Amino acid sequence: MLYLTENDRLIINNCYHNFLLSIKENLQIDCLKNSLDCYTIIVKLLKDGRFSFNSEIKYSSSFNYLNLSNMPDGAQVMYGVGCCRHINLLINDIMKTLGFNSNLLYVKVNETNTWHRATPLTANHVVVTLKDNEDDFLLDAYNNCVFRIVGSNLDYVNLENCDNQLMTKYPDDNVKKIGLTLKKYYKLQELGVDYIYDYDY
Repeated sequence: MLYLTENDRLIINNCYHNFLLSIKENLQIDCLKNSLDCYTIIVKLLKDGRFSFNSEIKYSSSFNYLNLSNMPDGAQVMYGVGCCRHINLLINDIMKTLGFNSNLLYVKVNETNTWHRATPLTANHVVVTLKDNEDDFLLDAYNNCVFRIVGSNLDYVNLENCDNQLMTKYPDDNVKKIGLTLKKYYKLQELGVDYIYDYDY
């Protein structure tokens, strides 16, 4: 199994951290305090490929993903492809960085499309929970939906379209560095390389 070299791990972790701080700074400039407004902008940026080094995003549960355990899962999106785990972990990381009360929720979706809480080992889907004042929400950027939790029911929330100047500021250099680093590892995987030496010079 491939692992990031220490140097590449530091590059990805530092760039991912800086990316999150950049998003926070840019959204604060726009004085957005409402969590769902911020989420709407974040999902718009995601769908427009602004969090990908090649300015494209593909949602796929069947892509042959790298299994790099020493990398934040949300960073995978910067390569331009992600499953529900990568995409919703990225959303959760951004929402937490913005100071919102969000967490991951692991879900088992059965054959009747009913959601049940699950453990990370038994789940087949990951979403984000968001507590905003007295309201609780489920955010699922992978399926582009938001639900308000009312007792044991999920009520669909129709979000407004957004047209924000923040759209023009991405992808930033951090996204590009992560994407290009991952591109190297995907090439190694394609060539059948499953181990690289981590020389410490």
